[in-house]
Amino acid sequence: MDPLSSSVELAVALAGDVMTRRDPGTIDWQQQPIRIASDVKVWPVRETGEPIYRIEIPATHQFFRVGLPEYTFLSALDGHRTIAQACGLVTAKIGRAAPSSSQCESIARWLIDHQLAHFADAPPPRRERRGQSTNGDRSAAPSTGTRWNPFWIKMPIPGASRVLGAVSHALGFLFSTPMVVVGVLIVAAALLGLMTRWTEFLAGAASIFDPSNWAWLLLTAIGLKLIHELGHAIACHRAGGTVRESGLVWVLMTPLAYVDVSSCWRLTSRWSRIGVAAAGMYVEALAASFAIAGWLFSENEIVRWWCHHVILMAGLSTVLFNANVLMRFDGYFMLSDWMDVPNLATEASQSVRQFLRRWFLGDASWVRSHTGWRRVAVFVYGWCAVAWRVLVCVSLGIAASTMLGGAGVVLSVIGGWMWWGKPLVVWMQSMRTLWRTHPVQVCRGAVLGLLATGMLGWMLIAMPVPSSVRVPVVVQYRPESTVRVGADGFLSQLLVKEGDQVQAGDLLAVIENRELRQRVAELEITQQQNDIRLRKATESREESERLVLLNNRQAILDKLVTLRKQTDQLQVRAVQSGRVVAEDLPSKLNTYVNEGDVLMVVATPNDKEVLAVIDQSHIDDVRQRIGQPVRLVSAGRQTFWATLDLLQPRASDRVPNASLAGTHGGPLAVRMDDESSAESSSEDRLGESANESMRLLRPHFRGVLKLPETEAERVPAGMRLEAHFGWHQAPIATRLNRWFQDALAEAAETAD
Repeated sequence: MDPLSSSVELAVALAGDVMTRRDPGTIDWQQQPIRIASDVKVWPVRETGEPIYRIEIPATHQFFRVGLPEYTFLSALDGHRTIAQACGLVTAKIGRAAPSSSQCESIARWLIDHQLAHFADAPPPRRERRGQSTNGDRSAAPSTGTRWNPFWIKMPIPGASRVLGAVSHALGFLFSTPMVVVGVLIVAAALLGLMTRWTEFLAGAASIFDPSNWAWLLLTAIGLKLIHELGHAIACHRAGGTVRESGLVWVLMTPLAYVDVSSCWRLTSRWSRIGVAAAGMYVEALAASFAIAGWLFSENEIVRWWCHHVILMAGLSTVLFNANVLMRFDGYFMLSDWMDVPNLATEASQSVRQFLRRWFLGDASWVRSHTGWRRVAVFVYGWCAVAWRVLVCVSLGIAASTMLGGAGVVLSVIGGWMWWGKPLVVWMQSMRTLWRTHPVQVCRGAVLGLLATGMLGWMLIAMPVPSSVRVPVVVQYRPESTVRVGADGFLSQLLVKEGDQVQAGDLLAVIENRELRQRVAELEITQQQNDIRLRKATESREESERLVLLNNRQAILDKLVTLRKQTDQLQVRAVQSGRVVAEDLPSKLNTYVNEGDVLMVVATPNDKEVLAVIDQSHIDDVRQRIGQPVRLVSAGRQTFWATLDLLQPRASDRVPNASLAGTHGGPLAVRMDDESSAESSSEDRLGESANESMRLLRPHFRGVLKLPETEAERVPAGMRLEAHFGWHQAPIATRLNRWFQDALAEAAETAD
């Protein structure tokens, strides 16, 4: 290459750079001719019934939208007219709807900043891939904090878009109307099949919290995300768009696939854009449907276990992320297109900022881009998005701290700063600029901000927030009315049946234990033999032998008393008068029973009591109600009354009544314990039907409530109720701190 020509080209390039880097403060904008870049594409659409023009820079896949007055001004910028001349021409065309000269200048600045136009005496803007720094598009290059946020790191894969294009061309028929209808029918049929075994499915859902399954769940989630993004790519190509970029995004160090289908902005039909946004969830639903079929019909336990994980992950990812309109995923874009508000998040954020400026700074200017229900919806969405963003930051921080320990805390602080640091810096800069022109507004904002912060802090830290103290309870018969087996043996006779009325002392059943009777007979013979030897020793005056035989006689008598008591227990008698209550009593006939087993209940309606299982966080509030009436509410909203009589002094993880366990439809979460405790509950008034094979996830206290005679006749035994123990007063910060500590404790227990 000629060195002289190279020097000339370099000089021209530098001159062009100098011309494009003009200082905005030294330019007379009104006298500058501006030309729209030649590669910019513009096309009209209608939004909320009004004409809107969309602008695209194809090289960078950036999209913008302007209204009719702004487009009229843009069309007048031919490189020969100055901004003032173009503004006059627009005013002549559309009259009072035309932008003012200052607005036209602002539009021109915006066009230059976003490389949509250039000065007539400067070269066109050089296009570089979005995300790389260019001369005129500083806003397009993401900051270092955005690129390396530990919560969200994006890594495009070169050449992946071409592969997706070929795959989409081959599989595009899957999104034809007949195939979509078939797919919807498959999903509906799978959901109906799942509902038939919903209880069994939920019982296995607890495995998602088992740390040994987390690696498989992660792999399943990654696979589902690949299928999800492939669905977006295929639908986008079929609708006429292209996939500009695809790759991986690391969320909390977890790799997930992504595709850039921003070309859907070219689609004139919003329903086509909604279809592309919903394609990922549709494909995931199909994958979950096939997994449901595998779980329902497969006999291989490994296949059923994996299918169960696929169903769980597909459902959770759809509900928490993809269908969530507060995150910028599929649900958001579907809502945005349905509302016909393309920049929903931006306009909602602007609405919130305008509200805050109005109330804190006294700024009465309010740009209303929407009217009617859309205006209210955008405003409400803005506040919901702010609340969700705070919730996500706190949740991710807790998750990172729990999963990664001290490193997670550091990552949480860094990630929080990268998300909220830039808006905070921008806000401080705007306040600094406003101070130069309107210091009174800044002072007002500072005073009101401090008052609002103090009020919010007081509400979070000190203001008590009442919440109802509700405790699960169950009606049961008092332990004194329980008829238990007094000796081991076979139940040979049953002399009563369910519902019979008996009196105290009546014979209820007979237990056969030949070994016990044989031992009694042998001891009686041994006693007779010992008595004969004792008489001989007495007659022969052998004092030492007589003393030994006397001791033997007393030991034999003690054993006989014990065995005869056990023998008497072979006849089961009613301990009190009442009605026989037992489940499937005939099935126990001719079966082996152990000493202490519950055989039946003989009770009157007045023998009922209410067993309460109380969480540790409620025990102080419940203890204050001892001796006071407590309201009991059934599932059908029927009300009963009882009096708190007794509280257990220590918490226990034993399940006092199986009907309260989640495995039996109750409200208490339990785990199965293979090593059951040898401790008997036969003398435990606070839970005579405790199931030793189950354990509560958290220890609970137990209490007993007395029922008045009138209430005892109304409420049936075995009925689950909810006891209302008044109100618990605690600030929000205390509640959050307790919840956080419990979450950490449960996570540590799970890890152990």
